[in-house]
Amino acid sequence: MGDVGKPVLQKPPGYRDPSMPAATVRPPLKKPQLPPALRHPVKPSRRHRTGRSCCCRLCCCLILLIIVFIVLFAAVAGFGYLWFHPHLPSFRIENVTVPVFKITSRSDGTFLDATVAVKIQADNPNSKLGLSYRAVEGKVALADEDGEVDLGTGSSAGFTLGKKNSTAVRMTTVAKGVLVDDSVGARLNSRYKSKEILFTVEMRMKVGFVINGKSTPRFPIRVKCAAVSLKQIGSARPLPKCDIDFFNGIF
Repeated sequence: MGDVGKPVLQKPPGYRDPSMPAATVRPPLKKPQLPPALRHPVKPSRRHRTGRSCCCRLCCCLILLIIVFIVLFAAVAGFGYLWFHPHLPSFRIENVTVPVFKITSRSDGTFLDATVAVKIQADNPNSKLGLSYRAVEGKVALADEDGEVDLGTGSSAGFTLGKKNSTAVRMTTVAKGVLVDDSVGARLNSRYKSKEILFTVEMRMKVGFVINGKSTPRFPIRVKCAAVSLKQIGSARPLPKCDIDFFNGIF
């Protein structure tokens, strides 16, 4: 009964009862780390951004200059074409002479010896442009049902043609001891005697246009003349024009 009237003492702030177990302190939670692929990229420095901007401007300027150059080149080329109206040259066989033609049949086969001189007319149809030719290389062959018989190659020096002018291109080919089939040899010999033997001519050259005495860069062409006979050449009628192949002249 003596404890009833005793006042209850207040515990001071921060008091901890020694009989109570100590509370465990939890460490603070760590923030989870994101994988490198999901992390925010570091902003490039101002110096790097300035360098990248300069490169972009330079590329844009170069592209613009190329476009302007292409447009100007197309405009100049179009104006030049309309003003000069350029045409490719034309060719036709004018004459073929055969100083030597001999078929020899031996025990080891049939052989052909032939010398052929070809004269081809080259015309410049342009009224405002000249034409400049580099050295001409050509070959002559005999046309036959079993395939062409090669008579060798020849060449001619380069030349220049004035406006609306023409000239003759001459070549000579020599074939010695060309092996042919017996039936082919007999057929060629018979056609030669009757002047029905057929000759084909093919030439390769480079040609450029001449403006005020200066030549443009020359481009390659191939000229292929259809088979003509000695009888056709001996007639007074003009022979057909040869075909010009631009793309096969390049490749």
